[in-house]
Amino acid sequence: MAFAGGSDYQYVMARDASAEAVYGVLRLLGGEATLGDLVAVTAVARRDVERALEGLMAAGDAHVRVSASGDVVYHVEGEARSSRYRRPVTLFTPTTGDAPSGAPFDRKTVQLIRAREGVLSVAELVEHTGLRVAEAEREMARLAERFGGVPHVSLDGHVVHAFPELMVSAHGRFPDREPRPAWVRARAPVPSRALLAGVLGERRRDTLRRHALGLVIQTALAGKGVVSLARAVAYLRGREGRHVGSHAAGAALRELAADFDAPVTELGGDLFFGFRKVKRQFLASQVVRRRLRLARTATGEAVFDSADSPARAGERDLEAFDRELKKNRDAPGVGGLA
Repeated sequence: MAFAGGSDYQYVMARDASAEAVYGVLRLLGGEATLGDLVAVTAVARRDVERALEGLMAAGDAHVRVSASGDVVYHVEGEARSSRYRRPVTLFTPTTGDAPSGAPFDRKTVQLIRAREGVLSVAELVEHTGLRVAEAEREMARLAERFGGVPHVSLDGHVVHAFPELMVSAHGRFPDREPRPAWVRARAPVPSRALLAGVLGERRRDTLRRHALGLVIQTALAGKGVVSLARAVAYLRGREGRHVGSHAAGAALRELAADFDAPVTELGGDLFFGFRKVKRQFLASQVVRRRLRLARTATGEAVFDSADSPARAGERDLEAFDRELKKNRDAPGVGGLA
């Protein structure tokens, strides 16, 4: 089942976790959503969304339903409208920008997390953002705090983060597609007449580094991850033009080698950079992904709903009691007893 709202799903809420805004997103999602749905669509911090939900429930404008599986779904009742939310609210802003701050950037990263079944390594975050490893480690810590990430350590010592709450949905499988990697979004150098020479040089070095990152990750995932300087020069010339020399290509590779702790070997007049640890981080994520099997839908009979009338709550309790009684009667060694 796709989220209600169609193409609106491709936008994010503009840094607003007010009760009014979260109510609007609940309505957009067809009147019901898990905390993970709301956090993923809005890219607002989990604690802020929870605070807004608490305000909605305290005012009687939203309710919570708990299923037998323990999943929690927030919902608004049918066609009910609260007079306090009649003022038009601008909920969404286009997902643009690459800086590691603000809702647009977070929305892209959450999209990546969900596309990769709720598990992400630092190397995958670097692939997505183009950040240096140290910057990506700080960004991962921020994402974990903001969206409920849980660290998992692989057998060879790599730390990956799982985001279980982002993977519990009231709406089935997610329509998210994986965002483009950083080297596909690499900016082309601007003509020197538009920028000072120093700024132009920095932009060009950053673009070269992003393209070199693409070569490194693609090579690492395809095999043992060994990249020669000669191959890097040819690769970068194919994307940047014939003006790329071995000095600039070597500088980009050395920076990435320092980031990923890759050994450098000289052989036959060429330099070889070993990025085997990059693939190990991707493999560590895959192991955790398979083990946790995070992607699932909130299912099962509701055992509690704050919107229930006293009579309906009593009926639900009786239904739960009957189910439990039947389960006990059908248990091995119990069935048939009077």
